[in-house]
Amino acid sequence: MLIIPVIDLSRGLVVHAKYGERDTYQPIKSVISASAEPEIVLSSFLELYPFKTIYIADLDAIQKTGSHSELILELASRYKQCEFWIDAGLEAIEDRQYAYSSDNINLVLGSENRLSADLLTAIIKNNPNILLSLDFSEHGLIENRYLLNDPATWPRKVLVMMIHRVGSDQGIDINCLDTVLTLGKDKDVYSAGGIRDMRDLEQLKHIGVKGVLLASALHNGAISKENLHLISDD
Repeated sequence: MLIIPVIDLSRGLVVHAKYGERDTYQPIKSVISASAEPEIVLSSFLELYPFKTIYIADLDAIQKTGSHSELILELASRYKQCEFWIDAGLEAIEDRQYAYSSDNINLVLGSENRLSADLLTAIIKNNPNILLSLDFSEHGLIENRYLLNDPATWPRKVLVMMIHRVGSDQGIDINCLDTVLTLGKDKDVYSAGGIRDMRDLEQLKHIGVKGVLLASALHNGAISKENLHLISDD
């Protein structure tokens, strides 16, 4: 199973994402990183384990209040051994792909963006390496409910982003995850949100999840270097 550390960027710092309440996010406090500076957090992740894939959410770009594209390109250039999955909002895909033009960057399309079926199909057709993030709250898929009716339109890689569990200690929303796994039997499904410890990772691996996105459990030490070596396929 692929383990993917997460960096949530806001105003130049890595923040602790919790429940999707972006206005309340604060700079991370971490047992593995001495600072919330993005470069230090990323280097700390790679000192902990030689991760092959890094997920970055540019929260400012998603909310259209700014952009970390230059920083992201710099990190991608410095760490060419890593593949970077970048969620920088719909504009990054439609209008600003040039800002993320690097061989080791793939963009993420979040379903929290309101999309027509035709626009979704066009985006996926024009971006063969794009990842689809199915963004859930406790009430279900946040936007574009039609996506759950036609998994044939999904790209190969699909993230199950359980926003209502992100940064919490509540565990995985297994019903939400099972729904996507059942619908997307021919897809590579990745889980994000609510992962607490090694037991959660083992459960996810057992049910066939391709990989997991992690932040809190790495920063608080609940998942250790030894755990990563045991569970990861890298």
